[in-house]
Amino acid sequence: MPVPSVEPTQEAPPAPPPVVREGFVVGEPEAEGIDGAALAKLVAKAKAQHSEALVVVKNGKLVYEEYFGHPDEPIVAMSASKSFTSLAYGFLLEDEKLASLDELVSKTLPGFAADPWKAKITYRHLLTQTSGIDPTRAGGSKGDIEANALASKCMFEPGTSWQYSNAGVDLLAALAGKLAGKPMDEYLDEKLFHPMGIADVAWMHDKKGVPLGAGEMLIRPLDMAKVGQAMLGGGKWRDAQIIPAAWPALSSAQSNAIEPLYGLLWWRDAKVTAVGLTGEVLAQWKTAGLAAEAAEKLEPLVGKKFADASRYAWALQGALGSDELVALDQLLAKGDHLPYMRNLEVGPVTGFNAAGWLGQFLVVVPAKQLVAVRMRRPRDADYGGGKEVDGFSTFPSEVPALAR
Repeated sequence: MPVPSVEPTQEAPPAPPPVVREGFVVGEPEAEGIDGAALAKLVAKAKAQHSEALVVVKNGKLVYEEYFGHPDEPIVAMSASKSFTSLAYGFLLEDEKLASLDELVSKTLPGFAADPWKAKITYRHLLTQTSGIDPTRAGGSKGDIEANALASKCMFEPGTSWQYSNAGVDLLAALAGKLAGKPMDEYLDEKLFHPMGIADVAWMHDKKGVPLGAGEMLIRPLDMAKVGQAMLGGGKWRDAQIIPAAWPALSSAQSNAIEPLYGLLWWRDAKVTAVGLTGEVLAQWKTAGLAAEAAEKLEPLVGKKFADASRYAWALQGALGSDELVALDQLLAKGDHLPYMRNLEVGPVTGFNAAGWLGQFLVVVPAKQLVAVRMRRPRDADYGGGKEVDGFSTFPSEVPALAR
């Protein structure tokens, strides 16, 4: 009887090594749980908003990267830079160069002790935008951040109100340099960027070489995504602990009782379910020049909750005469980040983000293991003083829908 032949067993060919892009394993969107239709919708909106970079990371893998015909080069992060100034303080605490966020700024900048309100300002006040420091900036490369801070006044007693202050964050950059013993940008290079293999980061400076911490960091979008991934991963990048482990959770948690959507220079993502006028906002308006008669008419609105900004606006119109309403609009337009209303109630928090003018966004969604970056370069038309265009303001709220 003939013996049947046996074909030799063939082993499956080895899987090709993963493609790695600057520390990120490149993954397929669908394989990582990205909804193809949601991604296509986001890309279409990014194009319509004249985006120059869109980066998406899921499960630690780079699943989408597009520059829409523009070069892969550093872009000014605008106010998203503030979140990187925040990171400097995580390192300062870890290095014991700062004992506590509740330490008085006057310990480092003795000139603050001469003013009764400025004497009360802590690092936490500056990081939470509750310092009251005049938001007017020093004037870019020709200004002097420290001198501006010393000459400025407080708009309200520290801790009693909330006002977005670019000058306060610039001051944090100056203070970080004093605490670290080197300029903040050099300190962040040493502690954050170089350990992550990030080289193309630059900051604009004041005339004394202090980096403008409130909004003038230039960084590649992909490098922004790397830092976002480290924040998502408890401070780790490629299994190395880079950012102090406690800092991502601490800096993205609600940091004050006045603005529920603000951490330590990071924004928190949640749906706002009620807005309104508070006593501290009305007090800011009065300090800025609101007439006493108009303020008295608005008093009954204090404490009332409105479902959205439109209903709130109608209430203001109903309380004020037409001339008073015009005066209020002019006051708000003239003021530097003078608040219009307060977020009184918010829904569940889905993540956090670094955000800047022109729609510079670094969005982190921990529950879905998502990181997304959208950026564009400024154009001459952006400096006309009108309404922001191509800012893609809905980007942070649309990113979570990418994950199935």
